[in-house]
Amino acid sequence: MKKILIYITLICSLMSCNYLEVVPDDAPKLDDAFKNETSTEAFLFGCYSFIPNYNHARNNFSWLMSNETVASYHWGTQYFSFLQIQQGINTASAPTLDIWGNAYSGIRQCYLFLQNVEKAKPLTISQAEFDIKKAKWISEANFLIAYYHYLLLQNYGPVVIVDKYIPVDATGDEFFLPRSSYDECVNYIASKFDAAMANLPDNVPASEFGKPTKSVAQALKSRMFIFAASPLFNGNSEYYSNFTNKDGAKLISQTFDKEKWKKAMDETKKAIDMFEAQGGKLYNYTKAPVADPFEQAVLNTRWQMVDPWNVELIWGYSGYKEVAGATESFQTLAMPRGWKTGTPNGGIGATLSAVEKFYTKNGIPAEKDPSFDWANRFTIATGDNTIKLHRNREPRFYAYIGFDRGDYEVGGIKRQLLLKAGETNGLPVNAQTEPQINNDHLYSGYAIKKGIHPGSNVTSTLFSVTAYPYPIIRLAELYLNYAEACAEYTGALNADATKYVNAVRARAGIPTLVASNGNLTGTALIDALHREKMIEFMFEGHSLYDLKRWKMAEAYYAPDRNGMRGLYSQGKTNATFYRDYTLIGRPFIFNRQTNLFPINQKYIDKNHKLVQNPGW
Repeated sequence: MKKILIYITLICSLMSCNYLEVVPDDAPKLDDAFKNETSTEAFLFGCYSFIPNYNHARNNFSWLMSNETVASYHWGTQYFSFLQIQQGINTASAPTLDIWGNAYSGIRQCYLFLQNVEKAKPLTISQAEFDIKKAKWISEANFLIAYYHYLLLQNYGPVVIVDKYIPVDATGDEFFLPRSSYDECVNYIASKFDAAMANLPDNVPASEFGKPTKSVAQALKSRMFIFAASPLFNGNSEYYSNFTNKDGAKLISQTFDKEKWKKAMDETKKAIDMFEAQGGKLYNYTKAPVADPFEQAVLNTRWQMVDPWNVELIWGYSGYKEVAGATESFQTLAMPRGWKTGTPNGGIGATLSAVEKFYTKNGIPAEKDPSFDWANRFTIATGDNTIKLHRNREPRFYAYIGFDRGDYEVGGIKRQLLLKAGETNGLPVNAQTEPQINNDHLYSGYAIKKGIHPGSNVTSTLFSVTAYPYPIIRLAELYLNYAEACAEYTGALNADATKYVNAVRARAGIPTLVASNGNLTGTALIDALHREKMIEFMFEGHSLYDLKRWKMAEAYYAPDRNGMRGLYSQGKTNATFYRDYTLIGRPFIFNRQTNLFPINQKYIDKNHKLVQNPGW
């Protein structure tokens, strides 16, 4: 099974970097760019360069921006863009991330490619071989056009559809375009994904890891239909009754359409079947024999994100390769401090809200499991060395979360975390044994394991990072998306949806949904599926988008307005450390307008037909 990696190649070694400029309309330069198969393919590589750096911790736009993670107390918003989103200080005049401008630059580059690709003539291969390559390149460009529009839709809601190459000297209505309605955008993007699939391959060879396949296109298309069916965009008259273009045309439908959930079901089933037909399946750890089923489940879920090119990965990104010590490397920033002076920083940890989200070993929310002592979860049982909250949890808890006195696996060995103030991995103290809060440390008292490759290593003299492709979309998402759409459409799960949910739970080492929760239907079922998704994909950049599309974000994040939750990292004893603490200086502020990103005001000023998102 060939896996997919975003194909960011050595562009500047293959082509003039001038071709990546925004104004590449100079005819002699374009003639050179499309002179033969080598230069033409190099130009296409440039079209990939606008894909966001998913695994770049400083300019990341999703996975560090929820209340699952919290940064060290003294880190500033100037250097860590995710803090600006968490703290609600994004503005239209200076957006935290300009996804809008970057995506439209990518779209324009793709259309420029399509406008000129017919000029190319084969130099070292036959015309027949070149024609096959050219057809595939055209499909790749169409895929990227669809993908960049999809990114815009995901972050801004209704966007401007660009369906052809627009010259830089265009004027009037050709250049200044209004936003299309959300449903029009969905239909256009779907048509471009379909066009791309005509000549995209089922699989790619190792030399082309990162090129899109039919499965990638269909998977992203299916996710788009899940968003389109969700409450934020499906008949949301509460938020968007006045969201119109300047001519008064509504940009988001005011009428709920249940059939959108059926469409989402059908498109997701196509994606599942397509990927499974090529050998795709849920990942299971097979690097060494494991006798204990619980430990097997822990390894399954610890490795599923970081094992490169594994059978579950539909599309991954490694345009940015993590390097030990780099200030934009998640593993550098998140791996616990103390085992080596300097880096890793141990400055990004899990919040208490994330920790409490996991099920018990019975596959039930801990606050609902009668066998779990939820009321006394911050106490330590007789003979134990850590609180009850950390015991009898599901395998994903132990795969994703590092806690005080728990194990942390790096460099092929298990180490015990010591996270109280003054201890090896905890907040440093000065000579007077006073905690030094303005030092890199796990402010919440919890470490993150998920996303830290177990092959990365740190000793007193060594720090190394094992890079891997960041998972943009994997099969478990399709399984849970299908189940969600089925539950929304029918109020229950059909045989396929039941199979898919239980497959995810079985891989995670917990009982079936019915065995844990009984026969859920309606709202109770949907709530259970929401929680399943949030646990399975914790720290993978899904929860913020999911909570938005479920129209739940405003209420969900409200308790964190004065500070997210953690343990008390300044505590040096069990009594002071193990308590529910509001993390001063680390609020999570979510207002209704935050459901959609602001468009940079400079684009509004330039395009007299362009309207801003509500609230900005």
